[in-house]
Amino acid sequence: AGESLALTADGSGGALTLTVELERRGKPLFVQLSNGTGDADQVVVARFAEAGRACAKSQPVRQKADCSLLRPGGDHRALSEANGEKFCAHPEAKETRAYFCRYPPRFYAHAGICTQYAQFCPFPELQSEGDASVIETAVVNVDGNLFHALEECGVFQEEVWIFKVFVHWCPHCQQLMPRLYRLALVLRQHGVTNLRFGAINCATEHDLCASQNWPGHPLLVAKYLGPNREVHDAIEHWVEVVKDAQLRAMLPRYALPGEFPVLKLLLEQLPESLAPKSAWSPLFEEAAGAGGAGSGACPNLTALHTSRPEAIEEPVGNGWHDVEANFTARRRWTDAFIMLRHIFQEWIAPIGDDGNTEAFSYRQLVVIEAWVGILSSNLPPPFGIADELQGLRNSLLARLRAAQTAEGSRLCAEDWKSLVAPVLQKIAEVGQREFAVASACGTDTCRLWSLFHVLAAEGLRRQEDLLADDATSSEGLAPPAHPRSMLAAIRGFVDEFFKCLYCRRHFLEQFDAGSYDLELANQDRRETVLYMWRIHSAVSVRIAAENGCDAADRRWPPSSLCPLCWDTSSTRDWQVLSETSKMEAGRMSRALQAKALPNEEEVMKFLMTAFLESPDANETDVPPAIGSGEEGEAGRESS
Repeated sequence: AGESLALTADGSGGALTLTVELERRGKPLFVQLSNGTGDADQVVVARFAEAGRACAKSQPVRQKADCSLLRPGGDHRALSEANGEKFCAHPEAKETRAYFCRYPPRFYAHAGICTQYAQFCPFPELQSEGDASVIETAVVNVDGNLFHALEECGVFQEEVWIFKVFVHWCPHCQQLMPRLYRLALVLRQHGVTNLRFGAINCATEHDLCASQNWPGHPLLVAKYLGPNREVHDAIEHWVEVVKDAQLRAMLPRYALPGEFPVLKLLLEQLPESLAPKSAWSPLFEEAAGAGGAGSGACPNLTALHTSRPEAIEEPVGNGWHDVEANFTARRRWTDAFIMLRHIFQEWIAPIGDDGNTEAFSYRQLVVIEAWVGILSSNLPPPFGIADELQGLRNSLLARLRAAQTAEGSRLCAEDWKSLVAPVLQKIAEVGQREFAVASACGTDTCRLWSLFHVLAAEGLRRQEDLLADDATSSEGLAPPAHPRSMLAAIRGFVDEFFKCLYCRRHFLEQFDAGSYDLELANQDRRETVLYMWRIHSAVSVRIAAENGCDAADRRWPPSSLCPLCWDTSSTRDWQVLSETSKMEAGRMSRALQAKALPNEEEVMKFLMTAFLESPDANETDVPPAIGSGEEGEAGRESS
């Protein structure tokens, strides 16, 4: 059948390395590198890191800052506005994300978002403020040049700065944005000038974020270099109270998770003269008194169901927008395809945890190779990039093999850009031709989930085709990755390259605990499809509960889309929601109160239809939208 199998073994260095290669008609179908454990591994890691030091490129010489423009107490308006425009000129700062790329936030001028989520509406203090400079510089947009200039010109010796480190596609960053801005504006209105707030968008300021070792988003970073001992004590107390052992190992000392209540812990310790309690305390009392609903983080159910008002009371899933009914498999594929471009273009970059931001670590190379491997074998054929992915994977494997030799190897950031260029070019070509339909997601977190679901569903489809008597539909396709390999590759990718701090921590905690029948998913592709749905459902319900959205049920799919997917007569709890149940501690959200157990056979049918096209699918037959795509994106943000 034109197939060939090659097996090679290398026992040098005290560890066994096996390389297995299968080819069909000259095309590589499966390549796997298996590394033994032992001292030799550490030698390889160290040798790889040492070789990577040659990747360091000369840093551009920064012009000496004009400190006359950066005096303490200055508003820095011109620089902030210029940086904000730079943030929003980023190629991915468009559509819904364009409202979250800079300060002051652009969503205050957008009635549609305000209608659905009250937290994105103009607040009273903003509406009454007549000084444009105060509005523009309550939070200063800070790029790498301004950050270093503030340091060089002694501004941090006179003022306390709290930086929000973010990216515009991150849903947690978007949730923090209006709360932080209101706090900063109110403090300015109360005459607070020596406590300043800055925002650093790592999508454009990658070099700064990498050099400061800020590995996730959103973060809050405190910066003060002055002589006031009370301020230093307050910041040290803040760090000690908030950060557990895991966070201390993960984050630089003065970088903390970007949660609004965390700011209160700092403000409580700062001198009254610097942060008067009468100015900031009411904002936190308002949020705490009404929970997430009071902060406007919960969806307006009436706005979600303008076409089907009765859906507000539907048994399961009233927290999803009516436009869910219009989301075809091709629209979800579009999300997955966009996510692929973002991953290769932006997400996969050296994280600098070993001090070198110009080279990948050996561990990162192993993770990238495994991730590219499952993409090459588990993406649906219409994605059209399998050959380019396999070529990229072969190049990565060559570096892994070379790393086992005495000569060693490395992967520089610039080398990665060259290696991935053919993949990105092909993505651009295929995207224009095959994926011109509207996206269904408003955040990259949602798009990443879509990609995971597509990979799992396509793996099962290929297995079924290979086992069928008539396997012509699988002709020329790589066999799917083994479920355990696929899930391990996803875990590795999330661990190394997913920049949403909360999302990463929560996913890894649940994955490593073996929750949601992970072991079954490791062995069976059908269970893998259900596992990705279970963990995604748990996350969606959990986020709604964290924001106090008791009336919004984020179980998916909604019963309106799949009536047979849920047994609403059941009085038993769905164990997938046990984490949310423990967290709510006495409160009862709709997702827990309106009990329903899933019929997983029907859910499986729905998932395979939702994330895979039938062979005769025709995207030109998409039904007319119930609502605008923008409303649909906003409705899916918390996913």
